[in-house]
Amino acid sequence: MFLEEYREKVRRPIFEPDHSPKICRLSHSYNNPTWNYQYHLHKNETELVYISKGSGTYVINTNSYQLKKGMILIVEQGAIHSLFSDEHDPLNCWTCAISDYKLCCRSDHGFMLPANVCPAMDSGIHENYIHRLFEELDLLRKFSSDTHMAACDALAVSLASIYFELFLADPKTERHKDSSFARDILIYINENYASQITLKKLAEQFHISTDHISHEFSKVYGISPINYVIDRRLNEAKWMLINTSDSLVSIAKKIGYENTNHFSKLFQKRMQYPPLKFRELYQHKKSTSS
Repeated sequence: MFLEEYREKVRRPIFEPDHSPKICRLSHSYNNPTWNYQYHLHKNETELVYISKGSGTYVINTNSYQLKKGMILIVEQGAIHSLFSDEHDPLNCWTCAISDYKLCCRSDHGFMLPANVCPAMDSGIHENYIHRLFEELDLLRKFSSDTHMAACDALAVSLASIYFELFLADPKTERHKDSSFARDILIYINENYASQITLKKLAEQFHISTDHISHEFSKVYGISPINYVIDRRLNEAKWMLINTSDSLVSIAKKIGYENTNHFSKLFQKRMQYPPLKFRELYQHKKSTSS
């Protein structure tokens, strides 16, 4: 009887036909004690996160999760989240972003978890398998052929399937704090950070005084709106410096700076290193990391 139930479960598809997940981004952040990523969101991507070493804090929709080795997280599309690495025990964090999927069991497509389910858990005995999947993805993404991309998508389906099954098998509920208009402002900034954003423009957009916007945003997110714009831009620049070979001119323009020198000075002031030195340092750490 048990064997028949198991076989039936295995045969039951997780994703609708022709709507399996497609990988759209893979990132690996590690060996960097100062690594952090301010509040942001992805409108059309679900992030599958795996912590292979270190400790830190992940915040998803104002709920905070203390990270440790072996933890996995699902960050749904539209969820506001941030990541902070422990300075003394730097995070080794893998993230696979997927999109274009539909679960057979859910009508609200593009979401993996019910709204009240905790999005963080320990992977337990499945950690080695998850780790291998991420390493295989990291190896395959270095190639650009259609065959390699198809293989990446297949691995992403395997990864999404095991995440879904693990969270489904042991769902833990949690309460979410009430949202505020500060969230709407953050979403607006995330969608427009490369444009010229000022407090005056935010006030005009939301029909609220500049003082009220600054006060409420700072109260919720611990940073002023304009400093958040700068951090959002520079965090995007950090990602591009680490994961692409784009020139400084190209990166500066993509994040909203026409003047490359101004971008470089601002980056050095915030990150303690000029952009190219940051890229060189991180690549050196990659090559010497175990």
